[in-house]
Amino acid sequence: MAARAHDNAGELAKAFTFSMWRALHTLLLAMLLVVLVGTPAAAEDGDAVDPAGFSGRCLTCHSMPYLGVVDTPLGPRDLHIDPEVYESSVHGLLPCNSCHAGFSHNPHQMVPNAEFFAETAGEACKNCHDDQFEMYKQSYHGELTREGVAEGVASPLCVDCHGTHGIAYVDTLEYRQTIADVCGACHGGREDTFLDTYHGKSLSLGREASATCVDCHGDHSILPVSNPLSTLSKANILPTCQECHPDAGEGFTTFLVHIEPTSTKAPLVVFLVAMAYLALIVAVFSFGGVHTLLYIYRGFKDKLYFNKGGGH
Repeated sequence: MAARAHDNAGELAKAFTFSMWRALHTLLLAMLLVVLVGTPAAAEDGDAVDPAGFSGRCLTCHSMPYLGVVDTPLGPRDLHIDPEVYESSVHGLLPCNSCHAGFSHNPHQMVPNAEFFAETAGEACKNCHDDQFEMYKQSYHGELTREGVAEGVASPLCVDCHGTHGIAYVDTLEYRQTIADVCGACHGGREDTFLDTYHGKSLSLGREASATCVDCHGDHSILPVSNPLSTLSKANILPTCQECHPDAGEGFTTFLVHIEPTSTKAPLVVFLVAMAYLALIVAVFSFGGVHTLLYIYRGFKDKLYFNKGGGH
């Protein structure tokens, strides 16, 4: 009885071992077929296998500082890309051709057509940021793209505000502190008057909750103040202020922004107060300066600086 059981156990062990080897053999054959069949397809589309590798091949040339800056119909363009800056950006994990559609990693010519670049750049952003892109197209900035220029200034594209290969996260203090300068590139002088306000000063000192240009004017849906849908129109300015100041009343909206107090274009009351303030500063420092000079003169006259005890 024991011998029969032993023989049966041996047969079962042999059958199990044979089944395992057959399963392993089948698995190896299947993996070999996948490799043989899949490799040609993957070779035709290198970024399908290794998206990051596509960017690596681009950076083989574009990481070289000697590429420098070239002139294009859209202005100077820096061909050099810092790999560390790109990899730490919002798009650092995306392959280059996610935005540069139609380009390969092989040597290629520059795009000489400004309209083509603007169109493909916009479409590249739209592919991932469709909602924001549609708001932008309906905004004043988007309207300018259809007209081309506004008062001699080229209409802004997504990359003009967000940057290109070093796009930062918009919810960081570092990014918020750059917004005034970004807007000031087209709205010259407005960044200085913003920095003169409490909002600008507190933001410069590191208060992340302080309002920036986009908190008042909007971001992708910026409209002129004269437009009823603008965040700063008469109907919407108070709700806009109440986003940060829930208890704000109508008087809150009379706050003056973007004015130069010493300019003759400033409101008369503001101009007079600024002039009086400057006059007071001049008078105080002039009096202090004359008083100090007279004190020094008296010290020399009475030899206070040469005899201990004041000459007594």
